[in-house]
Order: sequence, then structure tokens, then C-alpha cells
Amino acid sequence: MTAPSVLPPGPTRRIDPIPVIAANATAIIGMVALGWSPQSLMFLYALDTALSLYAMGWLVIEHVTEAKAKERGLVRALKFGASALIIGTFLNLVLVGPLVFLFAEGSWVRSAPWSDAGFQAAIAMQVVGSIVALVRTHRMLNERDDDEPYLAGQFKFLVARWVVVLGVLIFGITGFLGDTLGSAVLVLVYAGASVWFTLFPEKAHEMFHGKQDKPAA
Repeated sequence: MTAPSVLPPGPTRRIDPIPVIAANATAIIGMVALGWSPQSLMFLYALDTALSLYAMGWLVIEHVTEAKAKERGLVRALKFGASALIIGTFLNLVLVGPLVFLFAEGSWVRSAPWSDAGFQAAIAMQVVGSIVALVRTHRMLNERDDDEPYLAGQFKFLVARWVVVLGVLIFGITGFLGDTLGSAVLVLVYAGASVWFTLFPEKAHEMFHGKQDKPAA
């Protein structure tokens, strides 16, 4: 029997592309028309990915691998939280780490962006939003019986989107274009990958398991 995490997404009604595109175009419009910093946007995207990986680690432990564990209350929270911290840190070192190293060597960090009140507020909103999303997902999964395939799909989306960003980063385009233009390209790639893998989740699945042949008629 094929594990649920390996099964491709089943046929579903296609998502309306307009709101998906509009949501991901907001940052691009702000960058082009309002002068938002591409580096700051990319940092927030990296932060969102990092927090999502930590949250994913906890959700998988809570709802899949240790769903039937006997621990309850504070013991359960501390045990699962510590495990999620370890798993999330490992994933972030592999996935988000390369971008952090890139920022560390650039002029953006030397400009001390964290001293800007607007940037501080954006980080705070990102953290609060991630916590709210975690709580909502936890409650939603308590009402479902397909926790493993749902979380597998979300994990594939997160990793596939970020791998596309890393591919552009490793290709060296940011070093060639410089901090600002290079980060702007990464913002465009991130937004495009978000739209693509949201509208076509099977493409994220194929990045992990390859394209499966259609059964013979």
C-alpha cells in the first residue's frame, strides 16, 4: 500500500487564480510603486518560511507521528515543542541558511534595517500571523481525518517554493545583479512560485516523487 504522503494530490476543483495572483502581487506592487525594500521583503519571506517549518514540525508530531502519545498537558507541550525546535532548526539550516549567509555579506545588514520602526512592526506582524496560522491549522486538523496527507501537501508546497528560490540564488544571479536588484528578482521568483504551486499542487508533489505515468487504458 502506498503511504499517504507519497500519493499525488487527488483531483480537486481548480483554485480561482485571480485572488492568488492578487495576494502575491501586493509585495511586487509595493516594491515597484511604493519603494519597499526588496531586501526587507525577502527577509520577511525567509522569516515566514522559517516559522512555517517550525510550525510544520510541531503539527506533524502532534497530529501524525505522536498523535496517540499518552503524554498530556505541559509534559506533552514541552516534549513536542523541543522536538519541533530541533527538526525545524535542521530544516532551516539547510533551506533558509544559504539566504541568511547572503544577507550577512551584503550592504543591507550593514544599514541596520532592524532599527526602523516600520520594519520592526512588519516582523512583529509576521510572527503574530504565523502563530495565528498555527493555531487555526491545529484546530482545523482536530476536525479532520486526513492529517498526514494534508500536512504532506503543505510541506511539499513550502519546500518546493523555497527550493525554486534557492535555485535562483545558487545560480548566482543575486551576486551578478547586486543586493537590491538581486533581492528584487528573488521576490519575483518567490511570488511566482507561490502562485504556481498554489494553483498546481501536483507540481510540488512531482518535485519530490517525479512525474507518475498515467495508467494504460
